[in-house]
Amino acid sequence: MTLHTGLKFKTSAPIAKLEDWLENNCNGEWDLDIEAISTQLQQKSVAVYFETEEDRDAFKSAYKDIK
Repeated sequence: MTLHTGLKFKTSAPIAKLEDWLENNCNGEWDLDIEAISTQLQQKSVAVYFETEEDRDAFKSAYKDIK
């Protein structure tokens, strides 16, 4: 599996919600890494890597509704 493109961002959204969207909407492979978590566990720094730019762009477009 080669993941060519990715996004890094901070979020308060539950990781499970992000993973559910990725599982249900990505055509290619993907990987989600938690890079940091705030001390109150509310804010997370996340990196999501995608096999295709199309999946990355779809995630970027849908992210505001996933939160």
